[in-house]
Amino acid sequence: MSSSILAIDIRDNAVSALRISSTLKGNRIESQFHIRLDQAPLDTENRLLWALSQMAEAMDTSGCTSILSVPPSAVTYRNVTVPFTERRKIAQLLPFELESSLPRAVEEFTIDFDIVRKSDYTDIIAAAVKTETIEELLGMVSRFDIHPGCITISPVAEAMSLIRFGASRVENFLFISIDDCCATACIFLYGKLHLSRTFRLPQAAPRHLKKELLRILAAFETLYDAACCFDEIRLSNVRSGGAEDDMADIVSVLQETFEASIKIVDMSRDVNLKMIAGLSGGKNEQRRFNAALGLAGIEIGGIASLNFSREFNFIQKYWIDNKTECITAGTLLVFVFILIMANAVFQVRSLDSRVKKLDNEIVNIYRSTLPGETRIVDPLHQMKTEIDRIRQRSAISANPGSNITNIDILNEISRLIPSEIDLLITNLVRSEDHVSISGTIATFNAVDEVKGQLENTDIFEKITISSANTDNSINRVRFRIRADLADMTR
Repeated sequence: MSSSILAIDIRDNAVSALRISSTLKGNRIESQFHIRLDQAPLDTENRLLWALSQMAEAMDTSGCTSILSVPPSAVTYRNVTVPFTERRKIAQLLPFELESSLPRAVEEFTIDFDIVRKSDYTDIIAAAVKTETIEELLGMVSRFDIHPGCITISPVAEAMSLIRFGASRVENFLFISIDDCCATACIFLYGKLHLSRTFRLPQAAPRHLKKELLRILAAFETLYDAACCFDEIRLSNVRSGGAEDDMADIVSVLQETFEASIKIVDMSRDVNLKMIAGLSGGKNEQRRFNAALGLAGIEIGGIASLNFSREFNFIQKYWIDNKTECITAGTLLVFVFILIMANAVFQVRSLDSRVKKLDNEIVNIYRSTLPGETRIVDPLHQMKTEIDRIRQRSAISANPGSNITNIDILNEISRLIPSEIDLLITNLVRSEDHVSISGTIATFNAVDEVKGQLENTDIFEKITISSANTDNSINRVRFRIRADLADMTR
């Protein structure tokens, strides 16, 4: 799966553009374009529109995610402190805070801001561009079917791409972008933009650059009530002129003024955008695309940057500003959800195991109670059914002794027969209507005596001696007595 990015860097005197194909394997620069506005024919009414038309002829701009920069000279920066931390409230209050400091009515500007730091009060840096300028740019690029989702400031985008993708991860630095007409200075501390200003810079004017930078540093100390300490000065030269121009003089003046090390930025070399096909041309030609590569970098990395596009809504801005926190919170929620579900699964399995154990116990009880039953489907229901059936059968049974228990019969026999009688009961069989008692006794008369004693109870209705025979091997009388059960329901 691949996508294409069209990065257009618009300056007061030049236009630079890159079309980059982004794939899982890496990023490839498919085409590049740079043109100076003073190359337009003398009778050209709108040189920027002419330059964009030349770009559209030279490059395929269709099917791209477009990112566009406004000329740095068109941007006004202001640092403001507000008593809110929520972005929505800051956006509502900001026009009133900026109204007195803007050169024209605040309604004529499109404003965006970044949060610098939060405490009891929130420090922000706001950037404003005349809405008319943005509408003119959008009107021109729309003629070539280009509809940018992000309209930003290329020097800021370039510096932020250096922070994210730079080989040297320096977060405290002074970034200076110099083009044919002006320079933009940005102070970054802890990887966040704290102060930015754009000023006119004539050709070969290093002393003028020094003066403006000192003014910016003094403004920083006033705003933040602290000295501005940075580790490095990064200098990006996107001029359209010849070889190093007067950069050597600028570097010399900066070295005299500041103690920090100075580094000339070459975005094609200093940032890791996973390029599998880079810029063509010599070193001086490649540096003209520093800002365009910076624009592509914030699109590739999803970096939060100042954005004047009306299509860029609050939710997108909130996501970019708080992406790390949102991902952390989302991960935590997913982890908690997984723990809850795992606990639920464990509880379900534990209950299922207990149910199976109880089912097995019910089956065992059923088998021990009704050993003749072989087909067991629902033991509880089957046992209830069988008990109800037995109860019903007992209720309608014609057996007169059906409600006499075996323990009652044994208790009566034990109570009625005197201990003096030498009697040994060897067998007792209970049927539905009678009890058969077998055993040995000393004499025949004792058999008659036992019969007489058993007749003295209400549970037996009739006592009959079935047999009585002498067993010479043991010198005793073997007997069998039948006792008919009485009807106890009467």
